[in-house]
Amino acid sequence: MKRITALLHAHRVSDIVHALESAGERRLSISPIHGLLAAANAREVDFSVEFGERLIREVQLDVFCEDAQVDTLVELIRLHGRAGLPNSGWVFVAAVESGVAIH
Repeated sequence: MKRITALLHAHRVSDIVHALESAGERRLSISPIHGLLAAANAREVDFSVEFGERLIREVQLDVFCEDAQVDTLVELIRLHGRAGLPNSGWVFVAAVESGVAIH
C-alpha cells in the first residue's frame, strides 16, 4: 500500500477530487496548509507575523492506494493540479506498512 501526498493550490483540489472519485478512489483526506508555492493570485497570499514571510494558502491531499494504482493516480493529480505556474505543487509517494478498514 502507498500514501500519495500532494501539496497543491487550493483552487485545483476540486478538479482533482472529482477525477479521483471517477477513478474509483475514495481513501483520501484534504487539509488546509500554508507553504511557499508561487501564488496564482493575490487572494492566495497571507503574511505570517510568526514566520515573517508571505505564505500561500495551499492544500495537502493524501491518497492511500494499492501499489498498482500509484502511477495512474500520481499522473491524474499532476494533470489536474497544474496551475499554470512554474511551481504548481509537489507530489510525494511513501510506503504504508498496513491499512485496516473501520467497520
